[in-house]
Amino acid sequence: MAKKDDPAGNLWIMGLALTLPMILLSGPLSGYLISYWLIRNFGFPAYLTPVLMGLGLFGSGIQCYGLIRKLNQSNKN
Repeated sequence: MAKKDDPAGNLWIMGLALTLPMILLSGPLSGYLISYWLIRNFGFPAYLTPVLMGLGLFGSGIQCYGLIRKLNQSNKN
């Protein structure tokens, strides 16, 4: 997507790369918050927390993999 002399494209790549930490954080955090809500309101067992956090981390990893592939393809252009 971005050429070497395209400053707008380079800013797009940099902005996309800076979202990686937030993507990696949002999955486990949402898993924790959902498990906290389920445990508190419905009495689910406590082992649900690491399970949902793991699922959130797995989902975040998939999203980051796709984003890194997109960055790699735009870097080649």
